[in-house]
Amino acid sequence: MPDRVPVRCPVCHRDHQYAPTAYPCRCGAPVVAPPALGAPARPLVHRVWEDSWITVRCGACGRQDRWPQPELDCGCGAVLALPVLSLPQAAGRAEPEVARHGRAPAWDPVALAVHWLERLGHREVRRLERRGTSAVGLRASGVLAEVETAARPVGARAVECLWLSGLAAGLPAVHFTGCGYTAEARERADAIGLALFALDASGTARPVSGAAGELVRGAGGEV
Repeated sequence: MPDRVPVRCPVCHRDHQYAPTAYPCRCGAPVVAPPALGAPARPLVHRVWEDSWITVRCGACGRQDRWPQPELDCGCGAVLALPVLSLPQAAGRAEPEVARHGRAPAWDPVALAVHWLERLGHREVRRLERRGTSAVGLRASGVLAEVETAARPVGARAVECLWLSGLAAGLPAVHFTGCGYTAEARERADAIGLALFALDASGTARPVSGAAGELVRGAGGEV
């Protein structure tokens, strides 16, 4: 599969190069839903949560899981849904992918957070509207979550703000990031009992606070 797939916006006819996103199967292989070459993209006018997911089969172990429908934002404002091949499969094992390109795969942190929340037993995940910040809020059954998408470590202030939001909503809170946490953020999270997870290069959610470890143990010892 090519690293990038040509996509034309049906609204403004602008051409784009779409890089398919890889997601981590439980076996460790990166799973990619490859867009169908030549198939027209579809503008998303009304978003339906159930239609935002597709079933993808891992080519390494054969497991089928649900992952986000490939989408692309056009500069004209249109959000495009990209049709995928009928039998999308994994691109291969995670370790060779990193070694071949010399860098970690570009995981989508929000999609990964949704995946791990569901693995922890929290269903019906929905995205909360937030503006003017790189943090994305999520709410699921029994939990409030936040995903930091900026390429910088999360500080203590973000941890405290999420904790206060959880208190206001009457829900425990969970934080995800792919760029780690400052020492002050970890100390504060342990003091207030906030669950912190770091998304590593393989797409795994690694607990980095005591509360996060308790969530993992409550889910059967692994996520």
